[in-house]
Amino acid sequence: MATKLDNLLYRRTWHNFHVEYYEGYRPNMTDFHMHEYYEISLILSGKIKVLLSDRAQYGTECRLVLTRPNTPHFITCEPDVLYRRLNVLFANDFITDYVPEWKDLISVFGKNGKILILSPEQCDSFRSLMEQMQKETKPLRQRLMLMYLLSLISDCDANENAPPSDIPPYVTGALSYISQHYTEKILASDLAWKLGIGRTTLMTAFKKYTGNTLNDYITRCRLKHAVRMLRAGKTSQESAEASGFGDTCGLIRAFKRIYNMTPGQFLASKNP
Repeated sequence: MATKLDNLLYRRTWHNFHVEYYEGYRPNMTDFHMHEYYEISLILSGKIKVLLSDRAQYGTECRLVLTRPNTPHFITCEPDVLYRRLNVLFANDFITDYVPEWKDLISVFGKNGKILILSPEQCDSFRSLMEQMQKETKPLRQRLMLMYLLSLISDCDANENAPPSDIPPYVTGALSYISQHYTEKILASDLAWKLGIGRTTLMTAFKKYTGNTLNDYITRCRLKHAVRMLRAGKTSQESAEASGFGDTCGLIRAFKRIYNMTPGQFLASKNP
């Protein structure tokens, strides 16, 4: 039975299997998030920082980012270099009942996600296969190609695991707390106290690992929620109150500061 899933791009859903291409000068995901499906992200270009719950990795290399369902992750890019990536998304039900070897293949995703740096030749090979998968419409062939993709990733996993840098647990602690409480008032001093560290230490490390100030990150989380509500037909005032902005004026100010446009202009644009 097909599972209907939301890929967090606010206005797009899919059933069981999906391949998508993205390019731009900002990430299309703005926060530390998780979802109910497997994700294989082939980063083709950009100055990219990848955050998992236990590590961070930064660079311009072509790489694979692998996450299983409910794995917290965050990919952010610097705006001076074009960010391009291909994503393969699939539900657990799409393949588990059809592939006896699934338990072996699933190990490529790691416990908390995985980052694999690729050679140019490997990058081209994965890109070609994922582009073919994007064009395929028959479920049987999609499953066969997905199995082949995972087997190739397994070969890379044995030799090419990206050397991660440790991410302080209080940074992921802050990200997790914000993801649950961004509609509430959050002060840096209070959050630092909850995490058992100093305010300056928190703000400095948060900027280093996420590329955002604490306040900007909270605002982006609130905007993401507000966009979803506006697209669902809620009024500006309802969206503002439910997202933590308080009123329409606060919502409009945030849109103009972060996106340089009003909510109406943003919704009418091609922004995700």
